[in-house]
Amino acid sequence: MLWTVKGTSAKSGSVVPIYLKSAITKVYVIGLEAERDQRVEVPIWQLEEYRTKAAAERRARAFAPIASLYLVAGRDGLPIRKEPNNAAARTYRLREGELVKILDEVEGEALYTGEKRLPGTWYQVMAADGSRGYCFSYTMRLYDESSGAEPIVPEAERESDGLDILLSKTWRPSWYSRMLEEDSVDPDYFALRFGLFPDPVNKQIRVELPARSAYFDYDRVGFVSGWLEFEGSPLRIKVEGSTSILVYWGKEDPALLPGQPDEGAAHLAQTEYFRFVSPQEDLREALRAEESRRSAAMRSFFSKAAELYGTSSDSTLVFVSPQGGRLELWPSGLYAWSGTHFLPAGFSPEEKVEGGSEGRVSFGLRIAPGQKLLWQGGFSLYSSVGKGRADFLYRMDSSGLSLARALPFAPGEAANGVDNRLGTAVFAFSK
Repeated sequence: MLWTVKGTSAKSGSVVPIYLKSAITKVYVIGLEAERDQRVEVPIWQLEEYRTKAAAERRARAFAPIASLYLVAGRDGLPIRKEPNNAAARTYRLREGELVKILDEVEGEALYTGEKRLPGTWYQVMAADGSRGYCFSYTMRLYDESSGAEPIVPEAERESDGLDILLSKTWRPSWYSRMLEEDSVDPDYFALRFGLFPDPVNKQIRVELPARSAYFDYDRVGFVSGWLEFEGSPLRIKVEGSTSILVYWGKEDPALLPGQPDEGAAHLAQTEYFRFVSPQEDLREALRAEESRRSAAMRSFFSKAAELYGTSSDSTLVFVSPQGGRLELWPSGLYAWSGTHFLPAGFSPEEKVEGGSEGRVSFGLRIAPGQKLLWQGGFSLYSSVGKGRADFLYRMDSSGLSLARALPFAPGEAANGVDNRLGTAVFAFSK
């Protein structure tokens, strides 16, 4: 047995007979030494199978020194890795207080914070679902079930400066939490490449934001007035808790900064003062769900056009206007807009040549409830020569397509108005 079956004599390290193995339910049916007539189902991962009792007993003797030892995660999000080094791929993510079974003590990479080597040991471990890998014991607690005590997890021991919390996680811009909670992911501001990424081995911290990118090489880490100071760089970080940090790399004393950091889009290009969080949700799954939603919105747009104009849902749509020019939309997600000379400056996307642009279109722009009385939906145009996007609200009926430029809005929020200074462009459908 690799993991104790609670309430039975099948303890970790004991030898038990196997009566049945089910490949369908992925369980063994085993017998118990103390209750010979009793049969128990256990998950396949919970034990190792040997052809003979002698072979199993040899393995049990070798396993005996660690048979009763487990580790308890002292932080949320601690990784189990494929190899015993901090750069190896993560195979499992632990919750605070979760147990893993020690399978072996192994040699691994030394870990440091600045010039200080972190105390701890690399172990090969197994999680409660059978996932295996390696973890470093610095932020974990040893639990010995032979003591008879339950694995009570006290408040995790923390350094007063929170450096271990900072280095043990990947941090994301604070608006990620709001987007996840409100199901309003915006891929332009929510991507795996954005965040704060500590690299204690190379003594570097990298910050990637939609409008900013910064690298900080440091010599060592100090702690002054509640802030971690990364000496040799202007970077200072305050660990607010296990899921939130404040980051600053300006010239002023951060203690004198007014208020809290703004999270609006304009803020990104104007300051060096940010909040980052460590969300527990699967970011990749959130992005996949949003991409699926946008694809459905685009199909709906072209299907609606097919009903109105008698086209097929995979046909290119062409709309024309004396003032707005010629707008072509492809089901493949591309657009071309020419003849925009008479539109107000700032209405159409950045132009490739005078009077026109081309690039990518993304449907599914969220609009606020109050705008749905006038507009059916929204889309964004990304010019092939521009770095930003142009957001539009639209209304489509049998007479054609009406467009208005959306007012700026914060990442993850819904468009809640149009720029009335630029007016509305009205197009007729062109067969």
